[in-house]
Amino acid sequence: MEQEFSVLENKAVGRNMYINRKIRDKKAQEVADYLGISESAYTKYERGESKITVDIIQRVAEFHKVDPVSLLSSQGITFIDSGNNSPNSSGANGGYYNNVQSMTDEQTKMMLTLIQSVTSLNEKLIAVLDKLK
Repeated sequence: MEQEFSVLENKAVGRNMYINRKIRDKKAQEVADYLGISESAYTKYERGESKITVDIIQRVAEFHKVDPVSLLSSQGITFIDSGNNSPNSSGANGGYYNNVQSMTDEQTKMMLTLIQSVTSLNEKLIAVLDKLK
């Protein structure tokens, strides 16, 4: 039986590199400095314009302290941005970063309330489980 292998797409890996950088609130220049390349050379990787090597994936993963496999995921990462620097806000990339979503201040407050509720619920659950020990 033949196995099918998926080919890594520069755009998908680049998008994951971009999202990991944004999640960690890092500038492209910081990653580029770590890699020893120019910022413009690095952003070409993020846009999928340059061939991304295993070495680049490994070193970017080291910089972000993530598993390199997370950068290779074809399913991508969903990232919610305030909209200020979102690639979709300018439309210049033709929807390339289609997993980036913007949130309003009201949605941000609602998300924070939800997170606080889940955290509180988890703390209560841990307390109940500790009593059962």
